[in-house]
Amino acid sequence: MKLSILIPTYNYDCSHLVLQLLEQLPEDAEIIVGDDCSAEAIQLPTTDERVHIYRPEHNLGRASIRNRLAEEAKGEWLLFIDADAEVKSQNFIADYLTASNESQVVCGGTGNLPECPRPEARLRYDYEVAAEKRLTLSYRRQHPYAQFTTFNFLIQRILFLSIRFDESLKQYGHEDTQFGLELKKRNINVLHIENKLTHLGLENAEDYLQKTETALRTLATMSSAQKQNVRVSKMAMRLNRLHLFDLTCFFFRITRSSIRKNLLGKHPNQLLFALYKLGFYSCQVQTTRG
Repeated sequence: MKLSILIPTYNYDCSHLVLQLLEQLPEDAEIIVGDDCSAEAIQLPTTDERVHIYRPEHNLGRASIRNRLAEEAKGEWLLFIDADAEVKSQNFIADYLTASNESQVVCGGTGNLPECPRPEARLRYDYEVAAEKRLTLSYRRQHPYAQFTTFNFLIQRILFLSIRFDESLKQYGHEDTQFGLELKKRNINVLHIENKLTHLGLENAEDYLQKTETALRTLATMSSAQKQNVRVSKMAMRLNRLHLFDLTCFFFRITRSSIRKNLLGKHPNQLLFALYKLGFYSCQVQTTRG
């Protein structure tokens, strides 16, 4: 068996994704859905013997469930796909298999729906659309490690098991940052290709803002080398060198409520969102300094 497609999920029905992948799945490949103790157990939409489900006895978290799936896999190659994805290309799997001849790690990229699916998801949708426009294939190839993402990537199983995701990260955010940095340390080539999946899992603004804050708290505890791979922490470092760090925190505290009101409204401003993240992160770092 050459390929194992691994889909970690928690409280998200990925049946449509599984059926899409089955249409392209080679006979010697497998799909493993990792149901990380969802409130209602995920049910497989097929009786195909190449598709099965892995359920741990208790919730493992984002990093650990991915590591367990890699251990369960029988393939020489692992294709990790987030559950809230949709296949765009009929050659999605074939294009990855072709690219595997060039690199041990291949990233396909993230695409978005043509329109925002719900008004309350506007903040996340606008952010993702702007990110897709900025993160062109040429840009991703210029910054291969910083742009490594767990949403949609292929990797040799033996390499993955020698690295693994950091299971000490229990909260949301930046597993991909650490993994990308480890690939860089080992001088492992990361090939970025145009093989996007559409991102469907758009939270409402309140939930997305909460997840963003959780990720920024996680980022504040990471090493300087890891922070160099993230835009918001790199900007905060520049502010610190210019002796503007404390001033940034001060302005964030007095403007936080008004910015949140905009971000949770019908027309969230992405510049304000960027400023919010920078201010929130800076205050987290200031707090850890004591």
